[in-house]
Amino acid sequence: MTIHRTAVVLGLVALVGATVVSAGQEGKGAAGKGWKKGQGWATFAVVYDADKDGKVTKEELLAKHPMFDRLDTNKDGVVTEAEFDANPASQKNPNLKGWVARLDTNKDRTVSMDELNQAKTKGFDKGDKNKDGAIEESEFTPEIVDGGNA
Repeated sequence: MTIHRTAVVLGLVALVGATVVSAGQEGKGAAGKGWKKGQGWATFAVVYDADKDGKVTKEELLAKHPMFDRLDTNKDGVVTEAEFDANPASQKNPNLKGWVARLDTNKDRTVSMDELNQAKTKGFDKGDKNKDGAIEESEFTPEIVDGGNA
């Protein structure tokens, strides 16, 4: 469950640009089937690589939350399942269905920024294969996006 939860967060990077999931996926979605190593890196890097050094550090990943801001439509600091489901990009990706339940660690039926950052941290730690404190294109794999459930 935890692996899937962290993967969903990084899978939501696709939601930010709404292009990663559709680009080259030919209807296969974020489940990773058909993904190639490094696929989706360009959008991930554009969103999170603040210093444009070709790597995304944990600090860079946690500093931005465009997906959360976009989904929290009433700006109350939490995202509900209804807010998530109302987003057109989430409707196009059935693999992300139920993400609130997966990320909701305190079981209040919402996802807070803290819960999102916990999951982003776990996803980052899983993705940083060489443990150098950054994720680069060679480490960005489908398993980061889908939690190894491909």
